[in-house]
Amino acid sequence: MNTGDALWGSARARALLRTRDLGGMIRFARQARGWRQDDLAGASGYSRPTISRLETGARAGTDLEMTLRVAAAVGIPSQLLSELLGITAPPAATVGLSIATRAEGGDDPVRRRELLAGLAGVSAATLLPASRASAGTTPGPVTTALAEVLTSDSAAAAPVSSAALRAHLAAAWRAFNSCRYQELAGQLPGLVAAASASRAQSTGAARAAGAQSLADAYVLVSELAAKAGEDGVSWVAADRALAAAKDSGAPATIAAASRAVAIAMRRMGHYDTATRLLTGTALSLGADRGNPPAPVLAAYGSLLCTAAYASAQNGRRHQALDLIAEARSAATRMGSTAAVSQPMFSMTGVQVYQIGIHTALGDSAAALGSARSVIQSELPTAERQARFCIDTARAWQQHGRPDQAYQALLAAERHAPEEIRRTSVRTLITTMAQGPGAKPHGLRQLAVRAGAPA
Repeated sequence: MNTGDALWGSARARALLRTRDLGGMIRFARQARGWRQDDLAGASGYSRPTISRLETGARAGTDLEMTLRVAAAVGIPSQLLSELLGITAPPAATVGLSIATRAEGGDDPVRRRELLAGLAGVSAATLLPASRASAGTTPGPVTTALAEVLTSDSAAAAPVSSAALRAHLAAAWRAFNSCRYQELAGQLPGLVAAASASRAQSTGAARAAGAQSLADAYVLVSELAAKAGEDGVSWVAADRALAAAKDSGAPATIAAASRAVAIAMRRMGHYDTATRLLTGTALSLGADRGNPPAPVLAAYGSLLCTAAYASAQNGRRHQALDLIAEARSAATRMGSTAAVSQPMFSMTGVQVYQIGIHTALGDSAAALGSARSVIQSELPTAERQARFCIDTARAWQQHGRPDQAYQALLAAERHAPEEIRRTSVRTLITTMAQGPGAKPHGLRQLAVRAGAPA
């Protein structure tokens, strides 16, 4: 038995295989090589925070391309990877003897094709990390719908008119803006299939309109996946949105899809790349000068807000503040025509972004100052209201006032009950419930309603 066989047949590898702990196996393989997380980041092309989140299960398996790339970089054999992902493979008791190493021909084209054929049959639900989809649990309706959107064949769908697509998209956006995420999940598979069929079976202006609708639909898929904490799915959907948007040739649609891609990048730890994409796309609109149409100026401002937040999360204080200042300028130029697009853009929206930016920079006092400047009645949707309340809750928690954070979360729940069940909000609630000091009365009941460990 060579060194590779001994490693993959070891008691530790077998234990990780039995529990299908992909993140743990990546960490085990990295440590066996004597690599640091920075070394694996360099070998795979991802950032060190992304490697860390993958190893701990916070991002594990939701992005198939990322999983394969990191696993290959660290040297996990293909057959072992297929079993970790739930694909038929040799029993764990014999895995150490049956896995061919690269030197033994384990990376030949036939073996690779077998692995990829098997991976093609794995549903998005199978690829969820154990923390979100434990063995024996049933995927929720949102997860199921996201999987259907990305894996179903739309060739059999019937095309519909541009007017029907626009009406369907408007209804889907209303569901999103009202935080009716399960309802939205039920609409998306049919919407994407209809838009895809309409684009495929049209020519000229009708094809461009179909491509624009398909891009908008995939942006919605990406937004919903981000709400559900499915960052890999969000990135795939955003990439599809951008391809369709470029086919449409509509600048504002390309900008919205580029923003979706950048948000997925940022959530996966690619802060600099996300910022470059956002600022480059913003400049390409030409809205930094002259008198551009309101939708283009709104797209420009939205891109800058997102870039500012990515910069803040990356610790680039001056860059973040400069970008949000330019977004404020764009909102001023918008005047009374604000909030005419998806994503919605207005001065009030910029102020809400400032809360998150200052919190990310560790300046809770400035964040709360921004929160006090927001006129809540000007926030046009339940989703915007809930986001404002949750961002304010984070600022209060950072400021050492869990009582105020709790009140802000209660306000978010009143506006949009589904928002507090998001993964990131449940994490905030758990942090508050398990942290030191006195707990606000009713916090544990809120945790139960949100499904958060308390």
